[in-house]
Amino acid sequence: MDDVLADPVVYYQHKYYIPGVLIFSVFLPTFIPWYFWGEDLLVAYMVCVSARYVVTLNFTWLVNSVAHLFGNKPYDKAINAVENLGVALAAFGEGWHNYHHTFPWDYKTAELGIYSTNLTSLFIDTMAVIGQAYDRKSVDDDMIRKRALRTGDGTHHSIQEKQD
Repeated sequence: MDDVLADPVVYYQHKYYIPGVLIFSVFLPTFIPWYFWGEDLLVAYMVCVSARYVVTLNFTWLVNSVAHLFGNKPYDKAINAVENLGVALAAFGEGWHNYHHTFPWDYKTAELGIYSTNLTSLFIDTMAVIGQAYDRKSVDDDMIRKRALRTGDGTHHSIQEKQD
């Protein structure tokens, strides 16, 4: 963590975290609708701060509930985590839990890395292009295929292609 803590961006964010949260998560989302659109101050706060926070938290919790209940298990059928497109869309790519739990070192948390369902990977890849992310680790395609054949539930695309 020494290299992370020495980073000037991380240092600045850590040093000014509380004022930043208050300004960007409370004050501005309340002030802008109140000032520019004449919204009632309490309504602006309740919708733009409280409701947004509740919805965001629920999408976050959804990952660790629905993504452990409803879906397929192409990589490891012995674990509870599943692949769930709905959760991936709602949580910006965090719904590919069977992959994530089977290959936890892969930064993409998903085999296919499809940006339309994994905005987190898009963000990390964008940061890599501008030099802010590096040493990204991912899993070799052959290792994925072999693991799916050995422990998966038969729904992996490479197995499906052989059956067709």
